[in-house]
Amino acid sequence: MGTNTEQITQDTRQLEVERVLKHSALDPFGILGVSYKCTPKEVKMAYRTKSLLIHPDKTTHEQARNAFEKLKKAEAELMDEEKRKSIQAMLNEARRELRAEWQKDVTEGRRSSEEISEDNPDFEKAVMAKYRAIMIDIEWRRRQKLKQRMADEGRAAAKEEKDAEEKRRKREADKAWEDARDDRVNSWRSFQAKSKPKKTKKSKLSAS
Repeated sequence: MGTNTEQITQDTRQLEVERVLKHSALDPFGILGVSYKCTPKEVKMAYRTKSLLIHPDKTTHEQARNAFEKLKKAEAELMDEEKRKSIQAMLNEARRELRAEWQKDVTEGRRSSEEISEDNPDFEKAVMAKYRAIMIDIEWRRRQKLKQRMADEGRAAAKEEKDAEEKRRKREADKAWEDARDDRVNSWRSFQAKSKPKKTKKSKLSAS
């Protein structure tokens, strides 16, 4: 049986795995536990600290590997300058929308002006919630667009297949018609020969 220190360490690891898993994959800042204004150096430091906590070799949590992969993806996204800028732009959009909503509440007396501040933890939490909602909506729209495109491509492929099948059948029919041409000609000649009246002996005598 392990010591109390080992048990506490293992408990801490388990809790950190749960914390990472709880966060949406759309929120790399939350996964790493860093501010949206963090520097690349802070991202690396946070990743190093948390990866040592939740590494599958360090904890017995059955979902440790999933949490570790999630952490790695979050670190990669925030270390990629273009992705980082894109995420921060969406966060700024979320902040702008939320500030406009809360300002309306202030005007109507439902909030105080002090609440609309980056120093207010509740406001920042609400910003992240708004950001996730925006990203989820974008992802939903992307999937719907992809689904529609796949459906359109499926219909187009089905039409192409149908057209190809019709062309194949026409070629086979044309070939069968061409292959039977000699048979038809011979049948017609045979029919003509049978239909042509034969000359009788009387006819021959009359002719002489």
